[in-house]
Amino acid sequence: MDTSKHPLQEDADIKIADGSFEPVADADSVEGEETARELQREKENGNLNRARRLGAIMADGVSAIEGDSPAGDGVLMTQRRILLAFAVEMGLKRYLNDLLAETAQSVFYDTLRETAPAFFEDLQESNAFSFYYLCVREGGEAEKKVGDTFAALCGLGGNEACARTGEELYGRFIEQVRHYSEVLAFVPAEESGA
Repeated sequence: MDTSKHPLQEDADIKIADGSFEPVADADSVEGEETARELQREKENGNLNRARRLGAIMADGVSAIEGDSPAGDGVLMTQRRILLAFAVEMGLKRYLNDLLAETAQSVFYDTLRETAPAFFEDLQESNAFSFYYLCVREGGEAEKKVGDTFAALCGLGGNEACARTGEELYGRFIEQVRHYSEVLAFVPAEESGA
C-alpha cells in the first residue's frame, strides 16, 4: 500500500497569507528610488549633459599639460598629470553633487583612456592618489601638504620650488573645475524641483 501523500495533499499543511502582507521597504530600495528620481531630475534639467561636458573639458586640460619643457623629465610629467587628475576629482566633489561628480569623473577617465592611453595606464598603476587623499583628509594647509607630497613623488622631496609648483597646480585645477562649472551653468537643485 502506498503511504505517500498525493502532491496536492502535501501542500495542505502550508498556511497561506491572508493578503494583508505588505513588504517592508528596505533602505536599499528607498535609496535606489531616490537616486532614480535624482537621475531623472538631473537629466531633465540638462545637468547630466553638463557634467559629461565638464568631465571631457577637464580631461582635455589634463592631457594637454606638458609642463615647462615638453622634452623634460618623464617622471615629473607623469606626476604632474596625476596631481592634476587628483585635483579634478577633488574639484568635482567640491562643486557638484555626488551624482553629477560621478558622471563627470566617469567621462573624465573614459576620455583620458581614449586620448592619453599611456598616461591613463600610469594613473591606474600609481598609488599617488592615496598620498594626496591623506593630505586632504588631515585638513589644515591641505594645498601645501599636496605640494610637498608632489615634490616627494617626483623624487624631489624638500625642494621648495617643486612643492610650490605642486601646490599651485593643485589649486589652479580645482579653480578650473569651479570656473567651468559656472560657465556650463549647472541648474541648482532648488531650481530643478528637488
